[in-house]
Amino acid sequence: MNKIKILFATLFLTLSMNSFAEVRYISDDVFIYLHSGPGLDYRITGTLKVGTEVNTLKYDEKTKFMQVKASTGRTGWMKVSELQKTLPAKNLLPTVQAQLKVANDKLTTIAEENTASLVEKEQIFQEQTTLVDNLNQEKSLLQKEILDLKARNLELDLLQETKESRIQMQWLLNGGGVLFFGLIIGLLIPFLPRRKKRTDNW
Repeated sequence: MNKIKILFATLFLTLSMNSFAEVRYISDDVFIYLHSGPGLDYRITGTLKVGTEVNTLKYDEKTKFMQVKASTGRTGWMKVSELQKTLPAKNLLPTVQAQLKVANDKLTTIAEENTASLVEKEQIFQEQTTLVDNLNQEKSLLQKEILDLKARNLELDLLQETKESRIQMQWLLNGGGVLFFGLIIGLLIPFLPRRKKRTDNW
């Protein structure tokens, strides 16, 4: 019976002090004490700074202590609550700040590029607006010139028609005058005295 108890006790101790072989980090305290055994009653063998990377070796279920090994080779026991699987906020802060600066620089660059693009587009829009205004003014001037030319052409057509009418009237008047004088002469000729023929007394 005693052998069975010893066997169970040995098995329990083996399970409770199992090897984990995981990477953990010292939590956000300033530093953590390392103990020579799995409990606070064991002597302090040293300290580890915040964010120090350690490998887990054994875990004591009863005292909730973990045996760890630092990259320097130092080993010791510490509370499991003082370990975490991710880097502490204090260690992450410079990385986060650097990432934030990169993001802000990108945003600033994008904002400057957008501003430059907007200025360029505004300039192009103003140039196009000016061009359209100039074209509209030229169009108005051309339309006015076309109207003036049409009016001048109409005036010339009227003058041409008037000239032709005057020429025709002049010809009629000239023809009428010739006819009138011809009639008068024709009427007057019979009344003109005739010259008597000379008789020769030879």
